[in-house]
Amino acid sequence: MPSNEKITAIRNAVVALSVPDTEKSTRDALESGADPYEIIEDGLAAGLTEVGDKWFRKELFISHVLVAAKAVSAGQELVEKKLVGKKHQYKASIVLGTPKGDLHDIGKNLVALMLKAGGFEVFDLGVDVDPQTFIEKAKEVDADLIGMSLIMSVCLDQMEAVCHLAKENGLRAKTIIGGPATSDKVAGEIGADAYGGFDAVTGVKTAKELIGIS
Repeated sequence: MPSNEKITAIRNAVVALSVPDTEKSTRDALESGADPYEIIEDGLAAGLTEVGDKWFRKELFISHVLVAAKAVSAGQELVEKKLVGKKHQYKASIVLGTPKGDLHDIGKNLVALMLKAGGFEVFDLGVDVDPQTFIEKAKEVDADLIGMSLIMSVCLDQMEAVCHLAKENGLRAKTIIGGPATSDKVAGEIGADAYGGFDAVTGVKTAKELIGIS
């Protein structure tokens, strides 16, 4: 099976919500010599994006998205062994999470996956993260960026708090936001350094541009 067909098989396995098939397809692609970054972007991430789109169109339930995310995680574990793993080889670092009050992590997880593929060292704090926790972690690891994903607009004040605290503490880390509850206008209003868009690909591109890496 040609490499592009193996990548498609990964995407299809994720869309089919099959953890075993995703693992098998990912392993097959790696053993065939497929590019790990292509596996992530065109296979795992593309599949999760498709499932996410179906969820937003109310064609699937959140339970389906969670299964797809589990499938992606299974494939990701296999791929990450082939990716850059030594700290000095990373291009940049980012502290990532969803602000306090927002428990949705599908978008964040997809962004984390794409950031890793793009050469970032990702410190994923998870969901429902207190503003001060973002700041403390960014200080601890001397992060280049603080990234936040938000679905619930009622939590914008928590996102704003992170942006303000980053500046008040004199962090060199720049703040980038994304997700359905955000926009370029919102970024300006809450003091974020950049708006990363609604999709993971745009988010990673913006993150790189923000700190001047390719």
